Order: sequence, then structure tokens, then C-alpha cells
Amino acid sequence: MKLYIIIFLTIFITSNEVIYSQELKENSKDSKTGMVYFIRGKGFSGSATSFSALIDKNRVCKLNNRRYSVHEITPGLHDFEAQFSGKKGKGKAEIIDITIEAGKTYYIQMVMQESLLINDVSPFEITRNSALRLVKDDKIKLDENCGD
Repeated sequence: MKLYIIIFLTIFITSNEVIYSQELKENSKDSKTGMVYFIRGKGFSGSATSFSALIDKNRVCKLNNRRYSVHEITPGLHDFEAQFSGKKGKGKAEIIDITIEAGKTYYIQMVMQESLLINDVSPFEITRNSALRLVKDDKIKLDENCGD
């Protein structure tokens, strides 16, 4: 009986890992575009407000807590930013520049930064392993409609 329980738990745990690792598919090496994930984890601060994900000052998605979006991007240098709202980038928003390469995958985490007077949302590029762990631990799901 103990053997059956051990086998069941082993299958359950390994299948859970496979499910989460398959959610964040990597770009095909033959692709002519790059793939970018915007990931928003859980958190109490700002949880009632969706965050806007912007590429080159244009909003591509609004993400609520525990959601991610995926976008195909042409190769080259692009600006990525995150903010509370709005369809266009704001001058004060923190921007990260990433040179997108065809066939590669990039992960951007949207992080709420709190201070005494001002709360802000900042984008941070993270590794695939960090993205997979974040999706698994926070139970993050794909936002197929991008909040629209």
C-alpha cells in the first residue's frame, strides 16, 4: 500500500512540474520574431488596479494579479515599460531597453514598488527559471484577452 502512495505522489508532483513548465512555451529557434512574456505576480498593493504593459510607448496588454501575456516582437531594440494605467507611455515611467533577437524568448516581471509618497510599477527582465518558478508559486495564468 505504501508503494502505491509513493508512486501516486511521485506522478502527481512530476506532472504538476510539467504542467507549469509547458505554460511558458519557448520561441521556436526558426522563428523570425522574438517572444516576450509580461508577468504579474500576486500582491496586495495595487491588486485592485490592472497594470498596463507597454512596448515602444504603446499599450499591448492590461494585466490583473496573477496573470501573464505573451507577445511576438520584431527583432531589434525595443522599450518595455509597466504603469498603472493609460494607453500611452508616461515620461516618468521606468523603461528597460532590450535588443530582441529572432527565435529567442524574454521574460519581464511587472513589480509594484512602494514608497512613502509614490507607488510605481517597474519592469524587470528575469530568467526563464525565475519566470517558471513565479508562475508555479503564484499560480499565474495566461490572460488571453489581455484585460480588454
